[in-house]
Parts: sequence; C-alpha cells; structure tokens
Amino acid sequence: MKRFVFTAGLVAALVMPAFAAEDDDPPLKYKDRGEARDAYREGYERGYDRGYQRGLREGERRAETPVPAPPKAAPTGPIRITGAFYGTSSRTCNATRWVARRADGKRAFSVKVSNEICGDPAHGDRKSLEVSYQCGGMSKTASAREHQTLFLSCN
Repeated sequence: MKRFVFTAGLVAALVMPAFAAEDDDPPLKYKDRGEARDAYREGYERGYDRGYQRGLREGERRAETPVPAPPKAAPTGPIRITGAFYGTSSRTCNATRWVARRADGKRAFSVKVSNEICGDPAHGDRKSLEVSYQCGGMSKTASAREHQTLFLSCN
C-alpha cells in the first residue's frame, strides 16, 4: 500500500487558505501559524495511521479464509478415435477405422497425411484429414492438409 507524504507548504496551501494573508489573525486557540500547521499535521497523521491500521486488520481478516488452489490437470486417458474423414468438402472417405487402428490406446500419435489413408477421393484437389477423438472424458479435434503431419495428443 502506498503512503502519500504531503509537505507542510502543500497542506497549508490546500487546507488553510484563511492563513494565507498576512493581516489575518490565526484562530484564538493557537498563538501562531506554526502551531496551527503542526496541530493539523499531527491530526492528519493520526487519522491516516488509524485508517492504515484498520485496512491492515481487514486485510488480515480476509486472508484468513483459504483460497482453494486451482485444480491440477487430471491425467487424461489414452486416445480413442470417434471419427475421421479424408478428402475435400464435397468428396470424402471415412478414415475412422484406418486412424483408429493406429492411434487408439496411445497417449500421442502422428501420421503423414496422404492418399494411403483411403485412396484418392477427390483427384487433383487438395485434401485434408479431419479427426475427432477423446482423451478420457475430454473431446478434441485435429486436422492437417495433404502432405502435412497430423498430431494427436492426450498429454
């Protein structure tokens, strides 16, 4: 917590404009301006210290309630392929069995995407492999274009 320090000149200029003129008399309670400034400064510091201490006590009170730690990432289960399609948006082949035979049960898997997966469903067009899979109870998806490598991971 930052503590602001006011100089006596700033406090006098901001708070005590009645003492600015030389011919004004200070209040009857104080004999000179110096006493008035000192009394004001002392009162200000006492009030500030009381407020600061109260803030510390309230902060301690709040700190007593424990904040629960964020849950650790639970280890996820092995890969289980739920669907895989190879091709273009208009022509695809179902590659689920091909990918599942190679990836199911592993924690991580990678494969180069090519026509070896299930032939060439769209001759001359750029194809991609879209895979949906599960890691424990978490569903994930991955995709890669032809001649790239597809990565699946449950780490």
